[in-house]
Amino acid sequence: TYDWISLNEFGLFYLINMPNWLKIIAGLFLLDLADYWFHRLDHKIPLLWRQHRVHHSDTTMDASTAMRQFPTELIYFTIGELMISVVFGIDIMSMNIFLLIILPLFFLQHASIKYPKWTDKVFGWLLVTPNYHKVHHEQDQFYTDSNYGTIFIIWDRLFGTFKNKPVDQITYGLKEFIGPQKQSFLYQVRSPFLNIERMDK
Repeated sequence: TYDWISLNEFGLFYLINMPNWLKIIAGLFLLDLADYWFHRLDHKIPLLWRQHRVHHSDTTMDASTAMRQFPTELIYFTIGELMISVVFGIDIMSMNIFLLIILPLFFLQHASIKYPKWTDKVFGWLLVTPNYHKVHHEQDQFYTDSNYGTIFIIWDRLFGTFKNKPVDQITYGLKEFIGPQKQSFLYQVRSPFLNIERMDK
């Protein structure tokens, strides 16, 4: 798809006279903005939440939580990113940089590592620091429905979905998934097809 975009010079970016490096950076920001909205829809549309709650169900958050994803969610995000790329004519380099950043970032954001508060002060004006993403995994829906950004926290700040809470006060997971049976692999696989009512604090 990305080769086709480049070869055919298809998309809005090819209608604008701008240097290649700027197109790459703009593409990176657009992909992240798209993921912000796809992620936000995950929390607002019941059918999408059924699959996304598998990721949020982990009550003992660690690096493995990054891989706790229902397969259809990856398909949904990939199709969305491809559509954005076609419309804007996003270069393959933008997608490569995007993937190069988010893959290790996913593990850093979910790892059970205590990050110093200065990381939020230094990087938190622009980036989704691990501490900010951990707030997104708080059991209380008030915090769960916040900090949707993947790389850049600026979208949450811009659209009013940014929230903060001390990490040592966070209770991870979802109340409706508490217990060994509900944390089992088979239950997780079945859960998107079950009518599980949301239990808030």
